[in-house]
Amino acid sequence: MASQAEYRVGNVVLAKIRGFPAWPGIIVDDQDVPAAVRAEKPANKNANLYTIRFFPTADYHWAAPRDLSHLSTEDIEKYLASSKKTNDLQKAYKLARDPHSWNADQTQAVRDHDAALADVSHDAPENDQSSDTETAKPKRKRTSQAATRKKSKASPPASHAQEEPKEEAREETEEPLDPATKKVREWRHKLQRAFLSKDGVIKAEDMDAQNSTFQVLEEYQEMTPEQLKVTKIGKVIKRIHQLPDIPKDDQYHFRDRSGVLMNKWGAILSAATSTEPTDGSASQ
Repeated sequence: MASQAEYRVGNVVLAKIRGFPAWPGIIVDDQDVPAAVRAEKPANKNANLYTIRFFPTADYHWAAPRDLSHLSTEDIEKYLASSKKTNDLQKAYKLARDPHSWNADQTQAVRDHDAALADVSHDAPENDQSSDTETAKPKRKRTSQAATRKKSKASPPASHAQEEPKEEAREETEEPLDPATKKVREWRHKLQRAFLSKDGVIKAEDMDAQNSTFQVLEEYQEMTPEQLKVTKIGKVIKRIHQLPDIPKDDQYHFRDRSGVLMNKWGAILSAATSTEPTDGSASQ
């Protein structure tokens, strides 16, 4: 088995996990995994652990050098030619032949998602903390359609979901809103909790309810520029439109519908901008 110095980011490896066959994956930099996963990496400073992204589901695991071995092209072809294979494991070995494009896509999806969370998290209301906490126990990460069979031990602590900037949350709750705007903000919060939660998990079982939320938004004909500006629902819809992987999207087409809503609401804002006074009377 290779020594610890022989492993580098980008190496394709076999990782041993108790209770599972040795599984193909790729060593990745800690900065290229979801923040919620990164926070769960064992903190033992004396442990030299490599972060493994498994094929084909992009689950994560931390492995010591003694539990790793390099996976060569010869090893991959030998396994695929054998009869001792399971469906998931066979897919993993096939991807291990040339995983670098897949791996780059996974890394980019992680960066996009973490950027989306950073962009919208400061808008989350203080009274939404309990809801986020309840959902902060992922069995898969956002970019993966993983079965619950293995590997990722990334269950962010409930306290992590409560790190809301309280000052900004108070500013949002202290501002009096009319009933219609409150309703729009409530829709935004539902979407944000489901699609842009802090732990990066989008639950397939929540998608039926979110389809209903989308239907309400699509049927709502009283949206005003002020409601869009105050609730920032357009920002959340834009982030949903940019997500690379949404459960049941082939059924509900959330990304396509988000694009339609973006265009619709953009027209509302554009129309309002074109009618604003330009002679200084707007400030009177």
